[in-house]
Amino acid sequence: MCSNLAAVTVLFNPDNLTIENLSSYSSQVDKIYVIDNSEATNKHIVDKIISIKNVEYISNQKNLGIAAALNIGAQKAIEDNYEFLLTMDQDSKASEGMIETLYNIIKTNEQIAIAASEHFNPNIHKMDTTQKTYEVNYTMTSGNLLRLCAYKQAGGFLEKLFIDYVDHEYCLRLRSQGHKIIMTNETYVYHILGNSEKKKFLFWNIYPTHHSPLRLYYRTRNRFYVNRTYKKYFPDYVKEDFKNQLIEFFYLLLGEKNLIRKIKMIIKGYSDYRKGNFGEYEHR
Repeated sequence: MCSNLAAVTVLFNPDNLTIENLSSYSSQVDKIYVIDNSEATNKHIVDKIISIKNVEYISNQKNLGIAAALNIGAQKAIEDNYEFLLTMDQDSKASEGMIETLYNIIKTNEQIAIAASEHFNPNIHKMDTTQKTYEVNYTMTSGNLLRLCAYKQAGGFLEKLFIDYVDHEYCLRLRSQGHKIIMTNETYVYHILGNSEKKKFLFWNIYPTHHSPLRLYYRTRNRFYVNRTYKKYFPDYVKEDFKNQLIEFFYLLLGEKNLIRKIKMIIKGYSDYRKGNFGEYEHR
């Protein structure tokens, strides 16, 4: 176990798999701040979470969004004088020795704000056996080791985004201030995005995520906001993200159900972006 290192894990309606995932890294950190955004808690599951010896459990009693929950964990870690913070999702599992690998990378250079594990989804990925460590524009929240002095300099996660693209925005903000985001495949975080699967369409493999209509609302609204905010600094990122948006829409059309509702929520997300409506979605 590395010293001076805590973790924050954000929960929303956790299940038994969450217990297994928390246990995969509880022995690799000093403390885990478990921030629960569930409106109604399952006492049986919560009791199991609290029984993990180094867990500090905090219930928000409502969904404050992932950004607010991460900020609660980060502030607790700063108050408790931790130097580094591992950020994890409830549906992510750490590989053995993951945190030590990330710790060894982030300690090499004070400009590194985040050392990130590559994400491995067994449903769609093949394990890359060629080891590499490289700089990236952004990474998903889960499996990241964050330097807390960089967090204090950059400020907290942007709470008005609520969920989705919170990680993109934060990484780009760090990079715009001269920090580095380093990713490695020397270790992995096991993470399934949405209910993603691999499908065959004619001669191509497609990867629909089966996100809910509400998730597509947030994703659309927030990606337009992030791309507008950072296009001056990272034009290549914006071009790549626009291409990804087209691919995702293509996968949606070919591989997902409830299509009309999802397209309506994508349009609503863009409309609210244009109107400057952020925060938690409300029926407007």
